[in-house]
Amino acid sequence: MIDLRQLRQFVAVAEELNFRRAAERLHMSQPPLTQTVKSLERALGTKLFDRSRRKVELTRPGRLLLDQAQSVLSHMDRALDAVRASAQGLSGRLAIGVVPSTTYGILPAILRLFRERHPSVDLHLEELATVDQTDALQQGRIDVALNRPPTFFSRGLVQETLMRETLIAALPTHHPLARARGCASPTFDTRRSSSSRPAGGRATTSACSMPATPQASCLA
Repeated sequence: MIDLRQLRQFVAVAEELNFRRAAERLHMSQPPLTQTVKSLERALGTKLFDRSRRKVELTRPGRLLLDQAQSVLSHMDRALDAVRASAQGLSGRLAIGVVPSTTYGILPAILRLFRERHPSVDLHLEELATVDQTDALQQGRIDVALNRPPTFFSRGLVQETLMRETLIAALPTHHPLARARGCASPTFDTRRSSSSRPAGGRATTSACSMPATPQASCLA
């Protein structure tokens, strides 16, 4: 049975065409390396090197084995790197559930920064209403959700506020709230307001702070 260790040692000798240099490259002594090559030759039933006092050369079977061994080792190294990256969260697929309003706010900046830091991660976005994000998280359809309050998530989910925003409300000049320097959102819930311009009048604006928006949610 030929293993990866034997292949790596054979490739070192085949590329160096010198047992001493190959042993130094592998940080091992020369006798065990020589035994590995002899063991491969016995297992394959053919000579892999023509050895003389002056030089070492690959035989035809040796050249064929070198091509195949390099391909196998390269593929195995890529596979191991991919597994390690996936285990560290550096590659794979990340599914994000978003409410439509986040797609033109904080989301583009988040995605741009994430792609710069994790280019091997495939991002998948799915528009979902806040009430549908809970099921999607618990069913594993998405890994994280971006939403705005109010949210009604069940236990087992963690929420974190990403930023706070300031909203601007446009009011007619004759509106009672137009003279106020600031206005809380509950005030707007109990008053009748309009963003249209009245005939012959002017419009003014009043800044209103909306707390805890947007939020990120994921399974605990």
